Amino acid sequence: MNYEISPLEGVRGIRFGMNFQAVRSLVGIDFKSFKRTASAVFPCDHFSEAGVFAYYDANGALEALELAEPAAPTFDGVNLLGLSFESVLALLESKDASVSKEADGAISLALGVSVYAPQALKDPTANCESVVVFKRGYYD
Repeated sequence: MNYEISPLEGVRGIRFGMNFQAVRSLVGIDFKSFKRTASAVFPCDHFSEAGVFAYYDANGALEALELAEPAAPTFDGVNLLGLSFESVLALLESKDASVSKEADGAISLALGVSVYAPQALKDPTANCESVVVFKRGYYD
Protein backbone atom coordinates (compact mmCIF):
# COMPACT_ATOMS: atom_id res chain seq x y z
CA MET A 1 0.00 0.00 0.00
CA ASN A 2 1.24 3.50 -0.80
CA TYR A 3 1.99 5.75 2.15
CA GLU A 4 2.65 9.22 0.78
CA ILE A 5 4.92 11.10 3.17
CA SER A 6 3.89 14.54 4.42
CA PRO A 7 7.13 15.92 5.90
CA LEU A 8 6.97 16.30 9.70
CA GLU A 9 3.21 15.60 9.63
CA GLY A 10 2.74 11.89 8.94
CA VAL A 11 1.69 9.62 6.08
CA ARG A 12 -1.53 9.01 4.18
CA GLY A 13 -3.93 10.51 6.72
CA ILE A 14 -2.05 9.19 9.75
CA ARG A 15 -0.81 12.27 11.60
CA PHE A 16 1.72 12.70 14.36
CA GLY A 17 0.09 13.46 17.68
CA MET A 18 -2.86 11.11 17.04
CA ASN A 19 -3.56 8.73 19.88
CA PHE A 20 -2.83 5.04 19.47
CA GLN A 21 -6.52 4.13 19.09
CA ALA A 22 -6.88 6.45 16.09
CA VAL A 23 -3.73 5.05 14.49
CA ARG A 24 -4.92 1.48 14.94
CA SER A 25 -8.28 2.38 13.45
CA LEU A 26 -6.73 4.07 10.41
CA VAL A 27 -4.31 1.23 9.66
CA GLY A 28 -7.25 -1.10 10.19
CA ILE A 29 -5.56 -4.51 10.41
CA ASP A 30 -4.29 -6.83 13.12
CA PHE A 31 -1.30 -5.65 15.10
CA LYS A 32 0.98 -6.74 17.91
CA SER A 33 2.13 -4.35 20.63
CA PHE A 34 5.52 -4.63 22.27
CA LYS A 35 8.09 -2.53 24.08
CA ARG A 36 11.24 -1.88 22.06
CA THR A 37 13.28 -1.40 25.22
CA ALA A 38 12.80 -2.31 28.86
CA SER A 39 12.59 1.39 29.74
CA ALA A 40 9.88 2.22 27.16
CA VAL A 41 6.85 3.77 28.84
CA PHE A 42 4.38 3.04 26.04
CA PRO A 43 4.50 0.06 23.67
CA CYS A 44 4.76 0.39 19.89
CA ASP A 45 2.50 -1.39 17.39
CA HIS A 46 3.59 -3.66 14.55
CA PHE A 47 1.12 -4.09 11.70
CA SER A 48 3.05 -6.89 9.98
CA GLU A 49 0.67 -7.39 7.05
CA ALA A 50 1.04 -3.70 6.17
CA GLY A 51 4.77 -3.39 6.89
CA VAL A 52 4.13 -0.62 9.43
CA PHE A 53 5.52 0.04 12.89
CA ALA A 54 3.89 2.84 14.91
CA TYR A 55 5.98 4.45 17.64
CA TYR A 56 4.29 6.41 20.42
CA ASP A 57 5.48 8.81 23.08
CA ALA A 58 4.93 8.22 26.80
CA ASN A 59 1.34 9.50 26.50
CA GLY A 60 0.38 7.19 23.62
CA ALA A 61 0.59 9.89 20.93
CA LEU A 62 2.12 8.93 17.58
CA GLU A 63 5.63 10.30 17.09
CA ALA A 64 7.01 8.15 14.25
CA LEU A 65 6.13 5.49 11.70
CA GLU A 66 8.54 2.96 10.27
CA LEU A 67 7.60 1.52 6.88
CA ALA A 68 9.05 -1.61 5.27
CA GLU A 69 7.82 -3.93 2.55
CA PRO A 70 5.06 -4.55 1.66
CA ALA A 71 4.42 -0.86 2.47
CA ALA A 72 5.43 1.61 -0.22
CA PRO A 73 6.54 4.84 1.48
CA THR A 74 6.44 7.48 -1.24
CA PHE A 75 7.99 10.91 -1.31
CA ASP A 76 7.22 13.21 -4.22
CA GLY A 77 5.41 10.22 -5.75
CA VAL A 78 8.48 7.96 -5.63
CA ASN A 79 8.58 4.70 -3.63
CA LEU A 80 11.69 5.10 -1.49
CA LEU A 81 11.99 1.33 -0.98
CA GLY A 82 12.17 0.84 -4.74
CA LEU A 83 15.31 2.97 -5.09
CA SER A 84 18.97 2.45 -4.32
CA PHE A 85 20.37 4.15 -1.22
CA GLU A 86 22.33 6.59 -3.40
CA SER A 87 19.16 7.54 -5.30
CA VAL A 88 17.17 8.05 -2.09
CA LEU A 89 20.03 10.12 -0.67
CA ALA A 90 20.08 12.30 -3.79
CA LEU A 91 16.29 12.81 -3.57
CA LEU A 92 16.46 13.78 0.10
CA GLU A 93 19.45 16.08 -0.49
CA SER A 94 17.53 17.84 -3.29
CA LYS A 95 15.03 18.94 -0.61
CA ASP A 96 17.39 19.26 2.38
CA ALA A 97 21.07 20.16 1.93
CA SER A 98 21.82 19.16 5.52
CA VAL A 99 20.91 15.46 5.29
CA SER A 100 23.08 13.47 7.68
CA LYS A 101 24.64 10.44 6.00
CA GLU A 102 25.12 7.53 8.42
CA ALA A 103 26.94 4.20 8.09
CA ASP A 104 23.58 2.43 7.68
CA GLY A 105 21.39 5.12 6.14
CA ALA A 106 20.56 8.80 6.24
CA ILE A 107 18.50 11.24 8.32
CA SER A 108 16.80 14.46 7.25
CA LEU A 109 15.69 16.39 10.32
CA ALA A 110 14.19 19.10 8.10
CA LEU A 111 11.94 16.60 6.29
CA GLY A 112 11.32 14.22 9.19
CA VAL A 113 12.52 11.25 7.14
CA SER A 114 15.25 8.71 7.76
CA VAL A 115 16.16 5.65 5.74
CA TYR A 116 17.74 2.41 6.87
CA ALA A 117 20.11 0.77 4.41
CA PRO A 118 22.45 -1.58 6.29
CA GLN A 119 24.65 -2.10 3.22
CA ALA A 120 24.92 1.62 2.37
CA LEU A 121 28.59 1.90 3.27
CA LYS A 122 29.66 -1.18 1.28
CA ASP A 123 27.16 -0.89 -1.56
CA PRO A 124 25.41 2.45 -2.14
CA THR A 125 23.42 0.84 -4.97
CA ALA A 126 21.63 -1.48 -2.48
CA ASN A 127 18.03 -0.64 -1.76
CA CYS A 128 16.84 0.85 1.53
CA GLU A 129 15.13 -1.64 3.83
CA SER A 130 12.91 0.76 5.76
CA VAL A 131 11.88 4.39 6.03
CA VAL A 132 11.11 6.18 9.29
CA VAL A 133 8.87 9.22 9.11
CA PHE A 134 8.96 11.27 12.29
CA LYS A 135 7.76 14.42 13.99
CA ARG A 136 10.00 17.39 14.72
CA GLY A 137 12.16 16.67 17.76
CA TYR A 138 12.01 12.86 17.46
CA TYR A 139 15.81 12.54 17.32
CA ASP A 140 16.47 15.19 19.99
